[in-house]
Amino acid sequence: MKNIFEDPEGLEHEVKKQLGIPDYLMMENAAVEMAGFIRKLVVEKGIENPSVLIVCGKGNNGGDGYALARHLADFKLSLCSIDLPSSREALTQFNICKKLAQISEESNLSKEADIVVDCIYGIGFRDEFLPGVKKVVESLNEMKGIKIACDVPSGLRKDGTCADGIFKADYTLTMGTLKTALFSDKAKTYCGKIIPLNLGIPSSDFESFGETKVHLVEENDASLPVRKNPGAHKGSYGHTVVFAGEKSGAAVLAATAALNFGSGLSTLLKTVNSNLIQFKISPELMISQQIPKKSTSLVIGSGLGYLSEADSNLLTNWFNGTRNPAVVLDADIFNVEYFISLLNFLNGFESARIVLTPHIAELNRFLEKVQKAYPDVGLSNEEISVQNLSESISTKIKIGKILNVLFPKTTVVMKSANTFIATEGEIFVIANGTEALAKGGSGDVLAGMTGALLAQGYSSKDAAVTACYFHAKASVSEDEENYSLTPEKLISRIG
Repeated sequence: MKNIFEDPEGLEHEVKKQLGIPDYLMMENAAVEMAGFIRKLVVEKGIENPSVLIVCGKGNNGGDGYALARHLADFKLSLCSIDLPSSREALTQFNICKKLAQISEESNLSKEADIVVDCIYGIGFRDEFLPGVKKVVESLNEMKGIKIACDVPSGLRKDGTCADGIFKADYTLTMGTLKTALFSDKAKTYCGKIIPLNLGIPSSDFESFGETKVHLVEENDASLPVRKNPGAHKGSYGHTVVFAGEKSGAAVLAATAALNFGSGLSTLLKTVNSNLIQFKISPELMISQQIPKKSTSLVIGSGLGYLSEADSNLLTNWFNGTRNPAVVLDADIFNVEYFISLLNFLNGFESARIVLTPHIAELNRFLEKVQKAYPDVGLSNEEISVQNLSESISTKIKIGKILNVLFPKTTVVMKSANTFIATEGEIFVIANGTEALAKGGSGDVLAGMTGALLAQGYSSKDAAVTACYFHAKASVSEDEENYSLTPEKLISRIG
């Protein structure tokens, strides 16, 4: 698991202060690391006599670019300055390059290069591009060469939102530590492959000067439900029950995914408004009109439509008969008027394990209910708008913290291009999913996978992290035909 920092500038300042590292040394270390990556990339791609274009801005990001130029002086190099340096260290690096006759004119932006390096703006960018700068970045984006961003793509703001015309990188070489800005939905389009580089200090030492509650999930952080007990039986691995409502196909997908992700038993609960009769159900799945007594997790909401009074009573009776409710709440359940009351009721159980799996529009509806129930919670209409929830990292982190305080037994999975999991006051980011998941039914598969892990005894945190990671991993394909990934194909790939 890698740490992600909301205030990387503050962390870098603290590292310099505590270790007595001068600005020029950190800049030099950044250049050395970038040069090493580019040299390795040139070899991997088989580029002979490589040409490199480095475009520098006036701040320290530009200074990194000037320093990089010295370390790539043996390449066919074009070094362009779009503005005179304004920081002392950037000016020092600029003057060295000028004496070495490495500075070239903007006209060279019309020439193609094998590798294009963006050193215009760093993480401190907050506004919109000036017209002249926007034109430069647009020219860079049109080039055919491999595009590399220094620290962050120019035009990416600290909160993860993007300026119009942002640099589109194939690789983002981020310095010192990972930044939350790199993991917004929009940033995912422009960052390419994110590669952390150290600044002459081991990452663990660098990060020890700051604190964060945000983490990037890697494969060894997720634990598959591997079976190791030769004497086990089907009851050893839990019983997942999925409510099947007016769009019961979603429930069928969720129940099938649960069975494929280790649940010993998987049952479709036929609600009052169910249309299960329209479907050819696999004999692997059971169908019931009552919640089985030995059920160990419920999945409620996938294709549900609405929850009738009879179904609500059925649900309440089951909850009242258990000491350890484990439930996944998804999709249509967020439309239920008494949803906040239901969530509070569940959080009243000492050993409750609750996972919410809303996509952004469902999260918006949920938060509107939270606003109404808790008017002093500190969330504005603008903050919880679908657009802002899609774009702003800082808002997602804030919301995660608020929801974990209001509903402490609840893990909230904010599904999007990058999924954010808020649990126990921390945020876990799943960034390995692809656009292949942008298809109806993908979320139902995730709900079923999560329910299966709860059924097998996972904590809500571990169930959410593991299900989300392997759900995302199953979307990755070696070819470009990711448009053809259906939920059924996705289920066949999980695990």
